Amino acid sequence: MDKQTLDIQAFRTQIKAMRESSPQHWEASRKLIAQESLAATLPVLLQTIQQAELIPSLQKRLIEVVQQFGQHKKTREIHQTLKELTGFPPSKAIRALIVWGVLAVDNKDGCAAEDCSIETLDKCLREGQNPYDTLLQVQAPSLLDVGAGDLTFEQELVDQYVPQLRSRNIMLRLDALDRLTPGSRVGGVYHKNRAREKYLKSFPLGELKYQFWGSTGIEEIYKIKGVLPRYTLSTCHAPANPTFAYEPSRVEPKLIQDHLRVTRGDSRLSRYEGEPVLEVSHQGRDLTFPPWKFDIVGPVALLQGMTRRSRVGVLSAIDDEVFWELLSQILADDQYRPRNEIFTKENIPDIFGDVYKKLSLLSVGERVDLTKIGEIRDSTPSGERRLEESSLSSKFRYVEIRRGASWEGVPSSFTAKQFSHMREESPPWWIIFLTDI
Repeated sequence: MDKQTLDIQAFRTQIKAMRESSPQHWEASRKLIAQESLAATLPVLLQTIQQAELIPSLQKRLIEVVQQFGQHKKTREIHQTLKELTGFPPSKAIRALIVWGVLAVDNKDGCAAEDCSIETLDKCLREGQNPYDTLLQVQAPSLLDVGAGDLTFEQELVDQYVPQLRSRNIMLRLDALDRLTPGSRVGGVYHKNRAREKYLKSFPLGELKYQFWGSTGIEEIYKIKGVLPRYTLSTCHAPANPTFAYEPSRVEPKLIQDHLRVTRGDSRLSRYEGEPVLEVSHQGRDLTFPPWKFDIVGPVALLQGMTRRSRVGVLSAIDDEVFWELLSQILADDQYRPRNEIFTKENIPDIFGDVYKKLSLLSVGERVDLTKIGEIRDSTPSGERRLEESSLSSKFRYVEIRRGASWEGVPSSFTAKQFSHMREESPPWWIIFLTDI
């Protein structure tokens, strides 16, 4: 909270802003206002009020009304005072105060300190096999999935975790975005599946809050109304190639486009049944893709979006090209980021040296702490521009590399499941990271 002395109007403005900017805390307050939780919640709220920078008359009235609310009998006078002090209807006033004084105390990133112990998350990732178990460590679990595709992952995640959270009366917030335009005729099986979405929307709001944004890439997340300032966890399954396979701040656009022309074929914008598409001539065939298929966003934008918006990040089923470009932005030494040199199978061993040798020895199903084989950057990469000027800088606290498309007991995406049928593809990679402010 701000350390200025607040009068009643400023106080009402502050708690309204906290309620609107912290929907995950608003949902969590449902549990804390329940009769079995209220006896433990109100003393914490009272302590916050006593320590807050409020004008004396406001502070005194808040203490009195919260103490009175803790009694079994709720009078019309108590309700009227709560409404006057908070600006909320009586049914929501105490919940708003709990968000302000219990869940969002000393809030730096949209996540309550007691809700997101960095040490707890660190231990969970290092000692456990399933990174999504971090959702069980917090009181207001939330996940953002970038490039959600057909929602296979979302359904598996919900089936695995909602029953566990339901038993503790905790709601899961699940947000998903995808660059494909809903209703487009290009994209095929990668469009969101209507039956799965209907299933996700069938859960009671107290158990699951699900939202999907189409026609949206990670670089546009800061323009979206309704996204959380900070999620427990963010994911990106099979990061798109070439979207994230080349870093524009490292390689000039012309070199990237020339390389794509040589390796993928000539491309041109066209139209298919009235909608824009990208046509690519490859090995004697004309292939049709969404118009943005060859637009290069780069791994820095992906990492920046995920590290700014979550504590834990999971990138799974990463192909070789995208993996080494991502890794170059996580490792500390500039030798891994040669200017205007596109990574290829031939030069990657020389550029990455010992790191390449050690990672190439990983078998499918093995994992390694990246700090054991290379130095990681002090702060997360920002590239040539910051996607969000007001975002706090962060650093990687832990980075783990895994080999393989999927892991037993861990929710996976539709694309990850396809690798078992791709005999010519090398095993993909995972990058799991934990950031610290």
